[in-house]
Amino acid sequence: MKESLQEIIQHSIRPLFQIEIGDFVLCFSSTLVASFVAGVLFLAVFVSIGVAVQKGKPKSLAIVGEIIYLSLRTFMRSMLGDKGDQFAPFIGALFGYILFSNLLGLFSPLGGLGLHWIVSPNIDLSCTLALATVGILYVHTVSIRGIGFKKWLHHFIEPYVFMLPIKIVEEIVKPISLSVRLFGNLFGEHVVYEIVFYLISFVVPVLLIFLGMFTGIVQAYVFSLLVLIYIKETMGVHT
Repeated sequence: MKESLQEIIQHSIRPLFQIEIGDFVLCFSSTLVASFVAGVLFLAVFVSIGVAVQKGKPKSLAIVGEIIYLSLRTFMRSMLGDKGDQFAPFIGALFGYILFSNLLGLFSPLGGLGLHWIVSPNIDLSCTLALATVGILYVHTVSIRGIGFKKWLHHFIEPYVFMLPIKIVEEIVKPISLSVRLFGNLFGEHVVYEIVFYLISFVVPVLLIFLGMFTGIVQAYVFSLLVLIYIKETMGVHT
């Protein structure tokens, strides 16, 4: 039986299967499975590009790899100077994974054929919160590694001791704002996408796909850029 539009939107995040280990039940939702799929696709594509760059063939793929590498290096150095090179692998991987996760949502109408795992993981707040938490933890790890634990603690009371509560709240808010921003944009796009595909089957949905690709790239860029800005702030505290 065909699902109604309301059911499609409400059930975008649904349990697919579960594994029971004694009294413990591990449930795999559609977004959790989709996050693994996005990760596998991202790895497969960029491992292929990396191999092509090393071997120099196929030439077209090697050229794409060189363009990606040079663009990323130029961008990182424009933000952090020569120090940017050391953060390029993480920021590049973060951008690539979020991009593939966002673009996976373009195929979400296939859920009507029973492929409910084809959905953007980022329409689930728990997924975006996990990404934001990893990003902020990386920022602080970089800071501790670069300036030492004592100096890292000290920056919470700079320039005055009474700034400590404000600094702590600021650090707590960072992953929340990152995750809610990505979740809100992707979920809103998902709802519009499902409504249009439910009501109209051609032309407009095709145009919406191109719009979805654009917004997917922009949201991945904004998320990665904000993490990079946080890195710049922590490095700038002691420069």
